[in-house]
Amino acid sequence: MNKAIKEKCRLLIIGDSEVGKTSFLSCYSKGEFNLTYLATTGFEFSTKDDIIDDKLVRVELWDTSGTEKFHSLTANFFNRAEGIMVMFDVTNITSYENVRNWTESIKIHISSEINNIPVIIIGNKIDIKQREIKTEEAKKFCQELGYKYFETSAKTGENVNDTIKYLAKEVLRINKINKNNTISSNTGGGNRKNSDGKYSHHKNGCCCLIM
Repeated sequence: MNKAIKEKCRLLIIGDSEVGKTSFLSCYSKGEFNLTYLATTGFEFSTKDDIIDDKLVRVELWDTSGTEKFHSLTANFFNRAEGIMVMFDVTNITSYENVRNWTESIKIHISSEINNIPVIIIGNKIDIKQREIKTEEAKKFCQELGYKYFETSAKTGENVNDTIKYLAKEVLRINKINKNNTISSNTGGGNRKNSDGKYSHHKNGCCCLIM
């Protein structure tokens, strides 16, 4: 690509072991699906330069281990993420039930100063017919938790790019809001002149929703 990098966003993927996190990111970043399962040890990092909203964006992808002994290591990366994907396997009821635990971990470990990080939930392996979790059930569950739900197949590539691009767009949108608020604050945009000619401080309210 000849365009210069305009933006960057850092996405973190979490979830139980063997739900397909590594394959999902490999499908997006490399266009590959590896039939051989290799457990992620700690974390892995990859990037892809992608066109998002007509801008060349460097998408940084952090892949974490889902095994219990790496939970403390995963927590160290929560506050460095700008967007988070929670993944489960639609053929594995346990990984689905553990989604609630993963979302609780996000709430516990993310600093209150950056709690507007967008989070989505992904049901992976929809190419397998013998699924345990139906789409409507998962949608209702995610709505109750307050997150947007996507279904993907890392094997066929179905909906993988669209899912990551959706989250990247949300990150860029929130980053833009935060940047504008910072500029407004630094330039005194929060001050208004009263009828008597004196300035008073006005605080702009901003509500960023996690879908």
